[in-house]
Amino acid sequence: MVKRKLKLNSLFFKILCVVVIGVVCVSLSVGYTTINISRGIFTDNYRDSQKKIFDQVNDEIFDFHSEIVKVIDSVNSHKAFRTYFGETNLSTKEISKSIFEFKKQLKSALESNTYNVSVLVVGLNGKTYLNSSEPLTMNSQEILDLDISKNSLENNKTITYQYIEKGITSTTKDSPVIVISKALNLQDDKPYGVIYFIIKEKDFEKFYDYFTLEINDIVLLDENNLVLSSNKKSNIGQTQEDFRDKINELIESKELSKSYDDNGDTIFIQRLPYCNLTICGTVDNHKALGKMYDIKNISFICTGITLCILVGIFFLVRQMTKPLYLLTEKMSNVRNGNFDEYIEVSGAEEVKELSSTYNYMIKDINSYVDELVKVQKEKRKAEIHALQMQINPHYLFNTLSSIKWLIWQGSKDKSINAIDAFINMIRNTISKTDEFVTIEQEVENLKNYVLINNIRYGDRIKVEYFIMPDCYEYLIPKLILQPFIENSFFHAFPSEEEGEIQVFIKEYDTDNIKIEIYDNGMGIDKEKLDEVKEKKENKNRHFSGIGINNVDSRIKLIYGSNYGIDIKSKLNKGTTITIVIPKGKL
Repeated sequence: MVKRKLKLNSLFFKILCVVVIGVVCVSLSVGYTTINISRGIFTDNYRDSQKKIFDQVNDEIFDFHSEIVKVIDSVNSHKAFRTYFGETNLSTKEISKSIFEFKKQLKSALESNTYNVSVLVVGLNGKTYLNSSEPLTMNSQEILDLDISKNSLENNKTITYQYIEKGITSTTKDSPVIVISKALNLQDDKPYGVIYFIIKEKDFEKFYDYFTLEINDIVLLDENNLVLSSNKKSNIGQTQEDFRDKINELIESKELSKSYDDNGDTIFIQRLPYCNLTICGTVDNHKALGKMYDIKNISFICTGITLCILVGIFFLVRQMTKPLYLLTEKMSNVRNGNFDEYIEVSGAEEVKELSSTYNYMIKDINSYVDELVKVQKEKRKAEIHALQMQINPHYLFNTLSSIKWLIWQGSKDKSINAIDAFINMIRNTISKTDEFVTIEQEVENLKNYVLINNIRYGDRIKVEYFIMPDCYEYLIPKLILQPFIENSFFHAFPSEEEGEIQVFIKEYDTDNIKIEIYDNGMGIDKEKLDEVKEKKENKNRHFSGIGINNVDSRIKLIYGSNYGIDIKSKLNKGTTITIVIPKGKL
């Protein structure tokens, strides 16, 4: 069991597993991607071809409607029709003459009729005329009482399409038909009759039957989404709700056509505003692509190729990892912490290179350890220096002289406040030997320092503190903020100008604290700012003798080179100091 576990944990086994998984994933992904790309190209090409056929259907219906309009215009413009169907008291001669003339006119208008359409005219005076010799199955009043007749008379300027389950002529009485009707109007737009074009639904289907293959469907909808014609006969006469939203979108956007994908189907929608109809075509892409690929055969071939590659990889990986086991045995001697254990392993060029690199690594580790010990000693020296810093005697002398002057003036309260602030500042600076203080203590020390400076030099410089409540308990190195306040007091406002200093402390992210010290003083020109960033120490110190670069060095020694200070300044605009340090609490 132990030997088995070791084998499963070996480099050979892991490399082999990774390579096997990689080859299998590549094979699957390449096969899948190739199939998908080709499927996508095929789908796009097929969709484009079907769109062209669909546009042809639109053209066919447009041509048919144009013929209908031509006949209607011919009938409505001829006086014989208005005379025969619009007047009641006609003589026999006038009736014969009108019939002869409108038959001649109608025959002329229907010369190009290749659609097997019957034309029926019914006048409001009760007279009818059918262009064929077959009898009607309804009298004139029954025809005028049909919904399509009422709609045509109410909307006497509109051509209306309607599906009827049984026709009104002897040859269509048992067949579903599509009836196209239009009111015939006098010159004052008052209707005098209705003209009907009757075509069997199966004849109307010829307009689109070349589009409706096994994988395609089409429906012709009226303005109420009622199916007038479809290759799926069960849908005819029913309300089709599937396309209502898309049709409404087209109407609102004043577009005529649209295509979109819906659950693997491609949908074409074409509005026919000239006849208030809509054609909707559906292409089933899944069926179109179903027989395009032999997935089983492709999978078998890919599996065979993959297995052959895996067998070759097995022997190759085994050959490569065998000398590594010898190297591993030698390297295991370093586990006891003996970094002087140099190795020399023979074998392939790659193994020799690895052995040489390992020896260099041992040498570098020894050098790094020595350097790290040296850096730690320097760090502790800097920490001790920070703890033992003394107040500048000149600053001490001036502060005590200012307090003496306040006492001489009789400013008892100011004198007491100044002495208290001075005592607290000396205690926090010298007496306490802690390297780290809380932000609350550091800010309190800043306030004492500012109070003393305001007593000495007046209140021309205002200092504001914006500390997030959650930050008061975090620890920071002692005296890392005071040098920047000191620098602002004595360098940002050198000519007795009034100004502001603002201190912002907040949580920067989950691990750090961000401190910003801003003043609106004279700023630093680019040359001097470059000198500061190049670590050229400024010898003009005032309170503590701590230079800005000393603070930066302390932060880097304590927290690492990724931390430190950032200075941004513009001449006559002000200076912003940014410090980011890790969070820490007692």
